[in-house]
Amino acid sequence: MNGISIVVCCYNSAQRIVPTLQHLQQQEFSKALNWEVIIVDNSSTDQTARIATQTWNKNSITDFVIVNEDKPGLMHARMKGLMHARYDIVSFIDDDNWVEPGWIEKVNDLFSQYPNIGVCGGRNEAVFEDTPPEWFDKFKEAFAVGKQADNSGIIDGKKGNLWGAGISLKKSVWEELIKREHTNLTSDRKGSTLSSGGDTEICYAFRLLGYNLYYEDDLLLKHYMPAGRLKFSYLEKLYEGFGKAYARLNCYRVILYPDTFKLFPWWYEWGVASKKVISNYLLSFLAVDKEKKWTARTQKAYWKGYALQMLKDRNKLKLYISDLQSVFKK
Repeated sequence: MNGISIVVCCYNSAQRIVPTLQHLQQQEFSKALNWEVIIVDNSSTDQTARIATQTWNKNSITDFVIVNEDKPGLMHARMKGLMHARYDIVSFIDDDNWVEPGWIEKVNDLFSQYPNIGVCGGRNEAVFEDTPPEWFDKFKEAFAVGKQADNSGIIDGKKGNLWGAGISLKKSVWEELIKREHTNLTSDRKGSTLSSGGDTEICYAFRLLGYNLYYEDDLLLKHYMPAGRLKFSYLEKLYEGFGKAYARLNCYRVILYPDTFKLFPWWYEWGVASKKVISNYLLSFLAVDKEKKWTARTQKAYWKGYALQMLKDRNKLKLYISDLQSVFKK
């Protein structure tokens, strides 16, 4: 069906969900457009569902439903949201994302104007609970903040993926993946575990089906940054998750970039990553410049995650690649 399904995946979101829903309630339209809001409660132990319902009922401007997903993890929650979505365009809004008033209409217009778009995303601005740390601007992309490209347009050959915060996609393409028995290699967040890679995996899979990624600089959301998230230890955990995800996403890159990407045997990849862990560990102590110290610490965490995942998957990588080749050759 033509329209937009907004899916908000929630895990203990009671303290974040109110402004997120209020911004959706402020949507403006120049023409009639079908849309709905789906809250996916991913095993929350707080009052997420109750508070979300109370907030929406104060200004119930369109269809609103809450569904439960007992399996922990953002990817499971997203899949449940896609299953329940009534419309072909599904826009994933995180529980701390505040979309602009024209968000839904702009997303609809993009997919209408460019039929071969499979996934689109926009520009994200940070809103801080407290004064941000001095290192934030250097690492803001790790928090899905900033511009995703210099200009609006197709980014397949540039960035090659889009952030999960505010990502929109075609449900019909996702259903094609299901028909081909595609299985995700990444899991994304699970409770307080900062896994990663699900958004990139979606983008890679859609590209392998022949669809484009589109970045729209005029599509804006504000990403709320609580003080507790802006600790350097949290940033290091993010980077470790990025490293683990990259190790598995290499299986897609083998197929996406057959002429330019080379995946070496697991022991070689593990060895190179381990050396980078050691060198960045030493640099984090020896560097005088604070920015070099910051970079060394995040790179140490990244390559630690990569090495750990490569070791864990040492006997599975060839099977992962073979399965993906089977899915995308049909």
